[in-house]
Amino acid sequence: MAPKKKAGGDKKKTAGDEEDLSVENFWKAYKKKVIEYGCESSKYIKKGIEKYTDEGEKLKKFHFWEELGWPGLKAIVESLKAVA
Repeated sequence: MAPKKKAGGDKKKTAGDEEDLSVENFWKAYKKKVIEYGCESSKYIKKGIEKYTDEGEKLKKFHFWEELGWPGLKAIVESLKAVA
């Protein structure tokens, strides 16, 4: 007699098997917050996201060498909190 198969397939997903969408979710949230607060998007974040999407380079940190102002900083922090 053949072994019974579990609903949903034989493979169990572990936490390490799931696709990490945190960068994509951050970018979506950040674009919304930039519009909401009426500030400019950081060119360093744009550059980092482009490297991530084009070259697959992982984002480990952001360096900001531009003045963001409180709306720009708030947009970044709230977007990071949304994906945490």
